[in-house]
Amino acid sequence: MRSLFSRLLLANWLFLSILFGISLSAFLIADKYFPELKVFVLFGFGLASLFGTFHVSYRIAQSITEQLKIIENKTEAINEGDFGIELPETSIKELTNLSSSINSMSKRLKSQFLNLALEKEKFDSLMENLKEGVFALDIEGKILFQNPSIPTALLQPNSQLRNFTDACKNRTFLSFVEDRVVDREDGQIGIDIGKKHYAVRFYTLKKEGNIAMFIGVILDKTEERDIQQMREEFVQSASHELKTPITSIKGYAETLEHKLKPKSGSLEEKFFDAIMRNTDRMIRIIDDMLLISRLEDQKTIFQSESVILLNLVEDLKLIVDGIMKLKKQRFLVKVPQSLKLSADRILLEHLLLNLIKNASAYSPLETDIVLEASKKGSFIEVKVIDEGIGLSSEDTARIFERFYRVDKNRSRQEGGTGLGLAIVKHIVKIHQGSIAVSPNPTGQGSVFTIKFPLVNYS
Repeated sequence: MRSLFSRLLLANWLFLSILFGISLSAFLIADKYFPELKVFVLFGFGLASLFGTFHVSYRIAQSITEQLKIIENKTEAINEGDFGIELPETSIKELTNLSSSINSMSKRLKSQFLNLALEKEKFDSLMENLKEGVFALDIEGKILFQNPSIPTALLQPNSQLRNFTDACKNRTFLSFVEDRVVDREDGQIGIDIGKKHYAVRFYTLKKEGNIAMFIGVILDKTEERDIQQMREEFVQSASHELKTPITSIKGYAETLEHKLKPKSGSLEEKFFDAIMRNTDRMIRIIDDMLLISRLEDQKTIFQSESVILLNLVEDLKLIVDGIMKLKKQRFLVKVPQSLKLSADRILLEHLLLNLIKNASAYSPLETDIVLEASKKGSFIEVKVIDEGIGLSSEDTARIFERFYRVDKNRSRQEGGTGLGLAIVKHIVKIHQGSIAVSPNPTGQGSVFTIKFPLVNYS
């Protein structure tokens, strides 16, 4: 196997050597025997040289062109996804090296295509069998793919490569997705269609800082909502059914205590005190359960009004002073006189009272409970600061759950229901605000921070 350069060089030298030998022989013969024909001999030799040069060049070019054509056909087949058979070796070294490189590239591409095809089959199988509906949009809002689990009431089946606007069948869903695509933001929404309830989550996928596509996930939450509704109805029914007999027990106990008039310090008096204390606690639990059920079902009538916060806190101070005097605690108020917010006064009272009572219950004797408020940008920030036992990371994550207690023994002693902070969370949610808890910067206790949207009043 020779290189193209050596092949051309040897062919040229061989051809020149033959021409030189023929020309020398022809010249000697013509000069000796036909001196008058030397001119014709030289002319004929020139024509023969031209023809020979053309013939040799043509054959060399043809042999190279044929092999290049084979390579060209092979690359076109690879480009079309047909990897076929390998290119054969040639008599030219450069072309053989090129063929070998193309064969290696073909093998590698074939292996990659097979792997991609396998991964695509796995992906398609996964999408087909997912219980959740999944769809993808490009940055222009065109549907790239969707799986069969997407409800037909939201999106038409087999809508790949169609505009989302044309394929969507629900106005709420369409408006939500269009807003997310325009704003380039993640989001979530709940959509009710008949008896069905769907939770839709929308995500942006970025590559090198730029948005590559959007992914939507649709979850059928109908069963979970129905179970939650049944649970709430059971809680409400049970609470109503329990409240009447417990109130009767308390009434009978008060009547008996009044008629029997047990002696101070007697066993009978202790029994009556235990009955009254526990019935009062049960009534508080039932009332809190009914309230939180109404808040979750949004059955509570929300009456927003302009509330001067300092006036509200001063009214609350009359209620909590009696509680705090028992523990010699001080209630400090740091609220500007002119600070107003838009809120339901009754629910706001319930919220602040729960936080203040909770702070007092978990704080030791002779400590300060501070309520402060201020305007922060587009929010009004209210803080309740205590010097109590503080919260661990686990407590912080679960503090707003129903019946969760940081210190169970202390809660029983204080008569807490375990529902106060859950009620607080729902009241904040109704006001479209947020609540968070953090350690007290002084190192002892906690800080509950509530943010309410600011509304300006004249």
